[in-house]
Amino acid sequence: MYNKFNKFLSSRYLPRWFVLTIDVFIVLFSFVISYSLRFNFDVKSMNLDRIYLQLFLVVPVALIGFGVFKPFNGIIRHTATRDIQQILYSLLLSTGILGILASLGYYKELPAILTIPYSVIIIHFVLCVFLMTWMRLLVRLVYQNLRLHNKKEVRVMIMGAGELGQVALTALERSSNPNYKVVGFIDDNPQLQGKAKAGVTIYSLDKAFNSIISSQQIDEVILAVNREGMSDEKVNELMELCLSNKIIIKEIPPVNDWLSGVLNARQLRQMNISDLLGREVIQLDTERIRGGLKDSVILVTGGAGSIGSELVRQLLFFDAKKVVIVDQAESALYDLQNELLSKGFNKGRFSVVVADITNLSRMLDQFEQHHPDLVFNAAAYKHVPLMEENPSEAIRVNIGGTQLLTKLSIQFKVKKFVMISTDKAVNPTNVMGASKRISEMYIQSQSQHKGMKTQFITTRFGNVLGSNGSVVPLFNKQIEAGGPVTLTHREITRYFMTIPEACQLVLEAGFMGSGGEIYIFDMGKPIKIYDLAVKMITLAGLEPGRDIEIRETGLRPGEKLYEELLATKENTIPTYHPKIMIGKTRKSNPVEVHNNIHNLLQMLKNSTNDELVKTMKAIVPEYISQNSVYEHLDQVKSKENTIQTKLSNHSDVLSNKK
Repeated sequence: MYNKFNKFLSSRYLPRWFVLTIDVFIVLFSFVISYSLRFNFDVKSMNLDRIYLQLFLVVPVALIGFGVFKPFNGIIRHTATRDIQQILYSLLLSTGILGILASLGYYKELPAILTIPYSVIIIHFVLCVFLMTWMRLLVRLVYQNLRLHNKKEVRVMIMGAGELGQVALTALERSSNPNYKVVGFIDDNPQLQGKAKAGVTIYSLDKAFNSIISSQQIDEVILAVNREGMSDEKVNELMELCLSNKIIIKEIPPVNDWLSGVLNARQLRQMNISDLLGREVIQLDTERIRGGLKDSVILVTGGAGSIGSELVRQLLFFDAKKVVIVDQAESALYDLQNELLSKGFNKGRFSVVVADITNLSRMLDQFEQHHPDLVFNAAAYKHVPLMEENPSEAIRVNIGGTQLLTKLSIQFKVKKFVMISTDKAVNPTNVMGASKRISEMYIQSQSQHKGMKTQFITTRFGNVLGSNGSVVPLFNKQIEAGGPVTLTHREITRYFMTIPEACQLVLEAGFMGSGGEIYIFDMGKPIKIYDLAVKMITLAGLEPGRDIEIRETGLRPGEKLYEELLATKENTIPTYHPKIMIGKTRKSNPVEVHNNIHNLLQMLKNSTNDELVKTMKAIVPEYISQNSVYEHLDQVKSKENTIQTKLSNHSDVLSNKK
């Protein structure tokens, strides 16, 4: 019965004519009471006929004010400051008119209907404001109590007592699902601490977490501040405090994302794991990039993937003339196309192409049709365990695709070719990493050719938060399913960056240097995957080990505990950007690299996995397999090196004897 009544109540609104009728009744009632107060309720001293006559003036004048400012238009259950303002403005207008008419009545000795005492007019104004306001607030209070009856209360504190904090408070108070109860504000401004805003006390961060959070049983903290004006250290401090106290932390979205310009409690975003990176977001040299992209046609391979699609968005944002989006994933391309169209991008500014980067005729058609000025190669097979089982595909796509795109870029005089590599290419322990390192070697070798017009550039970075198949989406799915959250090893660490950061690095690198460089982003400290899992579970409002189990599954084939950004024989030099460095790698003989890759690609026709991987190890001597079926190849290689060393030493001995 209650649910039916609740549903009926939530779907019904008081009609405007009914609200207007109540307001008119309040005007009539207030006018009579005003006269009574004026004469101390002495009926004998009051001219009742005169009062009744003046009502025929007061009501039409009040209707003029109501007609101009329409205070009856507001939904009473959602009465806010703006609605009170409309009441005030309409009554000020009608009171002003009554005052003018009364003055004329006294001055010109006009009919009694116009000679209303000034004191009555003032009392009438005050009473009308009071009664009309409190009528609305009372209806709102009754409605909220009826709606929230038997609903669990979510007790929250708002971080930030400024304008955004006030907006958040209003949105939460209007919410009925869930039933938010704002207990207090948190603000680091000493002048505000101890005071109250809209009846809600403002506390310091220390006091909030040392006493209020526990005593008031707070469930959530809402971050309602401008993130640009709040340091990353402060955000991380707040998040760590919430995590340690098992409190959910949310934030309000950017103002541009508010529906109809008004914040709704349902729009509150639960802060995600990318907010825990603990480092500044990379800043772009926007003028350099915008100038470099002006009037440019850009080809993006792997354009429907996590990195590629974000790269496309940013390229269009920087007003590139046209972006050619190439990918073999049909569904992902379709989704990206619809997204770009929905955002208002003209279809003439981008072209969607379903194609495999290893298909010579298909890719040749794209270069002939579009003549790109820049190429960003984000297409690759990236999953380590799968590539351990399918090394021929890693070689065919990651190496062969890169070689084909490189040749076409030279043939069609592309200005810049930017390859997206990975930290797994450093001292590789798996097929995927080795394939990316060989690709790096190939495009670097092209820069060594005399008279080369195309600038070949490599960007190398670690894992990307939220990318397809990465650990974060996997953990999210596992948490939503109730666990367990699985990780391969408790001590495994990885470098992380966000998708926008990764694309910013790629764009910045595209307009640095003269070619042949490997650009490396300062990714801060590596993050322990186990700690990542604990924080994600806690952010979801659950307790690791009790609500969600964390289970170790063992290292996967080719996986290593710690990733590196630079090989031991490499060093770095700074660039004009404090967060970007150039990795100085060993120079390779272009002819030797070309021949090695040509032979490797030819082997795809009839070679075994062992033969392919053995050849990769010969091209990349630092490639040592870990937790892989190919470890025996390293043992054979080690024995061959030992025999070779002994033979060399024996030869030296014989030479000395002679």
